[in-house]
Amino acid sequence: MIRPPRLEPGATIRIVAPSGPVPREPFLAGVAVLRARYDVRYDEGIFARDGYLAGPDDRRLAELTRALDDPDARALIMARGGYGLLRLLPFVEPAALAGRPRTLVGFSDGTALLACAARAGVVSIHGPVVTQLGNLSTEDQRALFDRLETPGPAPLLSELEEVIPGRAQGRLLGGNLEVFSRLLGTPYLPDVEGAILFFEDLGERPYRLDRLITHLDLAGLFSAASAVVLGDFSSCHEPEPTRAESPTADQVLVDRLGRLPVPVVRGGAFGHGTRNRALPYGALCELDTRSGTLTTLEGAVS
Repeated sequence: MIRPPRLEPGATIRIVAPSGPVPREPFLAGVAVLRARYDVRYDEGIFARDGYLAGPDDRRLAELTRALDDPDARALIMARGGYGLLRLLPFVEPAALAGRPRTLVGFSDGTALLACAARAGVVSIHGPVVTQLGNLSTEDQRALFDRLETPGPAPLLSELEEVIPGRAQGRLLGGNLEVFSRLLGTPYLPDVEGAILFFEDLGERPYRLDRLITHLDLAGLFSAASAVVLGDFSSCHEPEPTRAESPTADQVLVDRLGRLPVPVVRGGAFGHGTRNRALPYGALCELDTRSGTLTTLEGAVS
């Protein structure tokens, strides 16, 4: 795996919107956080809207391609999640990701691009999008800067709750459960053999989470993995009045994954909630359920 060069304060980063429409106010709040440390650039077309997309495919692809071709850009950060990246993947050349490696940052719908980069052999960062960044704690903002600027081993998550005990090492892969599942059967799914899989999601009802987990299980992903880490599953509940009759999302996840023969933990501080700790996507990591910790053994950058 290629780890892109580390950033220094003042480095140029580009913001792209390859997915859903970008709300201006939270976007500018996130830009202010980034501009306090880096030279931030983006196209005004980033505020385009075409239904549930940040403009038509050709606009979003052209913006992403320009950012990947920019010789000054040391990192690309996604403006927000939503939907849309799957439509662009056939036009993203692996050579553009690996030939001039720079750090990609995003999550949610951005899972598709992070997985594509991992398939191309490049480590990226599963971390806050720009519209989320302004609402995160200073600690989580600092964690993103650390992942961008600091190579080598580092603690990532703590206070993880043990579901199945054990210790494991592997490359950290996964992301948004729904989006990652959509990569099955495509040429964009990274090799999960020996991987530590991590997942989060938003707004999926418990039975849908069951279906997603079962789908990955039937496809052999959990048989290949070395461990599983669960993060935030915000608003993953049944609507009223049937909510009281349904198992909770947590109960479903523990029931379905608590049968695996590999270490499993829950309670990771990443996802769509109030926490989103930056994680090195594709980097070698170690999970220790006894100490409740996830540690990177090499970092996201070199």
